Amino acid sequence: MQLSDASFVVLDVETTGMSAATHRITEIAMLRVEGGKITERFESLINPEQYIPPFIAEYTGITNAMIFGKPTFRELAPELSKFVRESGASPVIVGHNVRFDHGFLTESYKKAGDLLFSAPEVNHYLTLCTCKLALRMLPKLQRRTLKHVSDYFGIKIKARHRAMGDAEATAKVLLHFLEMAEDELECEALEDLLRLQNKKTPPAKPRSKQFTSLKDQVHEFPERPGVYIMRDSRKQVLYVGKANDLRERVGGYFSTSSMAQSSKHARMMKAVREITYEETGSELSALLRESLTIKALKPRFNTLERRFKSSCFLRIDVQNLFPRLDSVREPASDGAEYYGPFRSRKSVEALIEVLNRSFQLRECGDEFRVKKGSKPCFYYDIGRCGAPCAGIQSSEDYGSEVDRLRKFLSSGEEGILSLVKQMMENASDRLDFEEAQYLKLRFEEMKKVFGTGDRPFAAINANDYVILLPNTSGQAEIYFVRYGRLAKQVVVGSDQLLKSADWFRKQIRNYYSESIPAIPPECGKAEVDEMRILAGWSERQKRNGCSIVYLGAKDDAMIRELVAALTDVLKVEIRIPTAAKPIVTTKKKVAKDFVFTPETVQTAKRLTLKPMTLRK
Repeated sequence: MQLSDASFVVLDVETTGMSAATHRITEIAMLRVEGGKITERFESLINPEQYIPPFIAEYTGITNAMIFGKPTFRELAPELSKFVRESGASPVIVGHNVRFDHGFLTESYKKAGDLLFSAPEVNHYLTLCTCKLALRMLPKLQRRTLKHVSDYFGIKIKARHRAMGDAEATAKVLLHFLEMAEDELECEALEDLLRLQNKKTPPAKPRSKQFTSLKDQVHEFPERPGVYIMRDSRKQVLYVGKANDLRERVGGYFSTSSMAQSSKHARMMKAVREITYEETGSELSALLRESLTIKALKPRFNTLERRFKSSCFLRIDVQNLFPRLDSVREPASDGAEYYGPFRSRKSVEALIEVLNRSFQLRECGDEFRVKKGSKPCFYYDIGRCGAPCAGIQSSEDYGSEVDRLRKFLSSGEEGILSLVKQMMENASDRLDFEEAQYLKLRFEEMKKVFGTGDRPFAAINANDYVILLPNTSGQAEIYFVRYGRLAKQVVVGSDQLLKSADWFRKQIRNYYSESIPAIPPECGKAEVDEMRILAGWSERQKRNGCSIVYLGAKDDAMIRELVAALTDVLKVEIRIPTAAKPIVTTKKKVAKDFVFTPETVQTAKRLTLKPMTLRK
């Protein structure tokens, strides 16, 4: 099974003691992780039917009074089995020290009795331990408790030593490890990751002087975000990577456990003779710079096609008189509206099925012809189309239905999920349980599509926003995103604040003009990859100190919002000028301007992106 298709159930339990044979579960939490997101949650206190010792109650915060009247494991077992069963044919049970949690779960099922539920026994499922992965993938981390691994990734545990708090932290750690395994260790299959957790570290071998010299040089790398490039003796590029901490990330390549992770990794390190780096100031800048560099240089040990993760778009061909919905791999400059990118064609097709059941758009293909008086098709008979082909529905009425759909899509994920849930409830009220079950499955698929992001679900044609975030130099990085792609990146200091309103107006005029085509002339895998990086990063980081301003009407209110966001990122209060006092600002270095344009992507020689004085 491909790693990207795998389903995981993250498990955490709190107990009355350490022995699964003699002690019982007091609380359980499970999270379903699919497609790089947490898609479902379950938690419950459990009556262990035995006394909770005082030191355990103090450690977990779960008292005997709290579990009084709660369901026993025997009563809860069918619901737990259902959660695991709905996670797919063969989900992987994940935990931080999964042997402990899985052992308690397995023993509890045995005590409950097999006849109480119909799902396969839990001990038949594969297990994955994030503590073991930390040992292999974070070799420099001295302690590998959940707290220490979470701290390494900047994850805050909301409720330590409670089942849901620890399970959420474990799920987020898992997502980081999945990304590292796919992008850095090039694990393609689930089996590769399962083997990695138990892979033994061979004894250290004597290293060459060249290897030792490189390792010493890496100790001088900065502890800042950036991009690094590895070259062989002929100066040929072997590998390009990004890091939040250059010294930590590149130094990890020289550890014994890292060298043992894969033969491909060992071959690469044997050939490396030079490692250079470039600081970028932020993680997002490093991600984009890495992507550009890989596309231009095509390093031997970077599998380029794997960088272009599978994606798909929802298309409404509004350039036609009677538009319809379909899915495509890449957008084109054909006048249609595109929504996405989504992670797979299956996700888009599930969405199309739901939308076609709710909006009366035609579902026939290229054979569509308008012929008044002709017999309407099957979709008209079941109420899923207004039959424009037979002249029953006019182009004006059909256009109104298309506008209703476009407005609905702009309402965001909550509107779409609410629609599917309402359709499911209506079918249940009609006693149409087969339809209700079908819609329930679509509802689960839709939750997987949208995940937990709070970004408006807008067409690429209107996917315009500005990202503002602090960098490691105390300045602000500003990313102007047009049609989901990066139009310009700028680094500014607090000396830019007083003229920021006029400057923002100029940028909006230059990069968001209506004269710019809705879809760039070239929008292939590389461009879609850039959209994916920006959209994914924006969803993850919106709550971590950066500001995102979505551009609607290009008016003074929007300019004020941009200025306020910049002020907040720089943490500087603008002094309002008065007749009595002059304006006082903090003096810093001249701001630098890095420009990413479509031409930059196509031209390797511009990848150095030399800084220029900020144009006023």
